[in-house]
Amino acid sequence: MSNQHAPTSVLPNRPPTDVMADSDEMMRLFREGVQREIAEQLAAGQTIYYCSTQDNPGKLFMLRPDGRRFEYRVLEDGTREIVREIPRD
Repeated sequence: MSNQHAPTSVLPNRPPTDVMADSDEMMRLFREGVQREIAEQLAAGQTIYYCSTQDNPGKLFMLRPDGRRFEYRVLEDGTREIVREIPRD
């Protein structure tokens, strides 16, 4: 008996014929879900903390519910220190 499985689609009701299309669709759905969750958290008055992976790899940022963005760093004692406010586009 073989432990190999036939390829399956990562999305329901889709044939496994185009892995790249599935991958692109998964990324689109992922981005939409993340954006929806961010919007919900901001609407609830929560600050979003994130680390940049593109423009400034490894730098820490926060997005406040009022739309302001800040770069910050974490000090040795665990407190956050604002480095700068990021201008709005």
